[in-house]
Parts: sequence; C-alpha cells; structure tokens
Amino acid sequence: MTKWASLALLASLTVMNRPAFAEGCPVPDPFTISPNDLPATKAALAKGTLTVLALGGASTLGGPAKGARFTYPARLEARLREAFPKVTVTVAMRAVARESDAALLTSLETSLASVKPALVVWGPGGSAAARGDDLDTFLSTINEVIGQVRVADADLILMTLQYAPSVSRLVNLGPYRMAVLRGGNDAGVPVLDRYELMRFWSDNDFLDLDATNADARIRVSRTLYDCMAEILANAIVDATK
Repeated sequence: MTKWASLALLASLTVMNRPAFAEGCPVPDPFTISPNDLPATKAALAKGTLTVLALGGASTLGGPAKGARFTYPARLEARLREAFPKVTVTVAMRAVARESDAALLTSLETSLASVKPALVVWGPGGSAAARGDDLDTFLSTINEVIGQVRVADADLILMTLQYAPSVSRLVNLGPYRMAVLRGGNDAGVPVLDRYELMRFWSDNDFLDLDATNADARIRVSRTLYDCMAEILANAIVDATK
C-alpha cells in the first residue's frame, strides 16, 4: 500500500461514521488566492458575517456521499467556522443535478439577490462535457456568470470539472477544463483545478475514483468532498488574513 493510499484509508474510515476533517490531503502544488481577489469576503469577515453561495450540480449536492453534512459546501462551512470562530459563517447551496450552465445563468440573479453572498464558488463543465455542448457557448456562459457575480459585488472562485478515469475514457473532458481555466484567467478570477487534483489523487492511489463497491464509493466521495473543502478553506483563510 502506497503512502497516499494509507492516508486515504485513514481519512475515509474517519469520515465514514462522522464528519471529521480529513488530515492533510496531498496536493502537487498549493492552491493560493491573491488577497486582491477576495475583497468582499474580507469585508464580510471584518463585519462578523460571511455568506458563501455554492453553485453546481450533482457533485455539489453530494449524493454519492450519502448525507448532506458530507457535501463539500457543508464541509467548507465547518472548516470556515473553525478558522473564523468569531464570525457567523453560512454556506448556502444552489445546485440542480444535470442542469445546464445556461439554465443556471437564468436563475442566478435571483439566487444572488436572495442569498446576498460575499463569495460564490462554482464548478461548471461536468454537464456541458457530458452533453458535448459547444465550447464557445460554454465559455460565453462562464463569462456571463462572472459578470453577474461582479454586479452583485461578490467574489468568485471557479473550479474545473471533476475527473474520473472511466469518465475520461468516454467523454472528452479536457477542452471544458481548459475553457474554465481560460475564463478565469481572462477575468482575473481564481480557479481551483479540481480536474488535475482528482487526476493526481487517482494516479497516486490516494482515491479510487472508479470504485465499484458501494461502501468504498461512499468513503471515496466523503474524503473527496472534505479534501476539496480543506483546499478551498485554506486558500480563503490565507487570502483574507
């Protein structure tokens, strides 16, 4: 058993029964955010109340983890509350499985107005890649979402789509990953490269992203979501010190 596999087993066994934090999820390179990218988040923390809006689909809903408290938004909320004990932290979720990114765009203004987040986290591309959506249209939607979030005076963190070996053999995921990276780079928005992180974890036996055993899939999902929350929370904390 490799070093990463041993860490994954320990983390997954811990989170199987209760939402304890995974310990030290391995990363090839640290994910960092410039303080200049999170002005609204920093201002909200100074006022003692931080609201984050997580946008997405099936992965955001966290169905494979079998429990709302194990989703990445729930784990992110727990980590941010621990990091900022004097701040009221809420991570709201607006997620619809298999919803197109264009459909999300039509309801985004309402979501932003009702939640009033200081920070939005969005990981587009999974549904678009599965459908084979036009890449120019997909990139245009990303740019429109960035624009709407900015009009609402909120910060934004983008994430690339998820990776799994079996899916990558059937669906051409790469161009959609690149579209998210390009959209973020062009607009000066930080992008967590979730795709490359998951590929790194898969290649190094930290997570079996093609697990078929039901219990193993739950453990993998819970560890995956908590690792994403850990990486996001660490970057947010460092950028708002």
